[in-house]
Amino acid sequence: MNTQHGAQCELIETQTCVATLDGREFAGRLLQNPQVEEELQIELIYPSQYDLQQSYIQGINMYMGQTALLNTSMETDAERIVSKNTFFLGACSERNMRWQLVLLFVNAASGDEKRVFFNFETQY
Repeated sequence: MNTQHGAQCELIETQTCVATLDGREFAGRLLQNPQVEEELQIELIYPSQYDLQQSYIQGINMYMGQTALLNTSMETDAERIVSKNTFFLGACSERNMRWQLVLLFVNAASGDEKRVFFNFETQY
């Protein structure tokens, strides 16, 4: 497991990465090694008092537009939400791509917002 304090976290293969913001943990884990031109899944775990308001993937080292995350399942308990999501990455001329998953979490009761960035790579 990779734990980082702050909004940025590196997803390495299928290891869980945890970003800690103000004592709250936001975790992500790719469910398979990321590849372009394949359907991919990511699991997100975050505090139950937050809602995921925005989510997309963008290229870091080459502009690729924004790719949506599609929620496929969600489990909730008193402390956390476990969300499974699907996405698809296109191929381009850059063989070694760096990607960034951008997430905006909002606590509706307090108005608190947390932005979390999970970075990862693909190669072909």
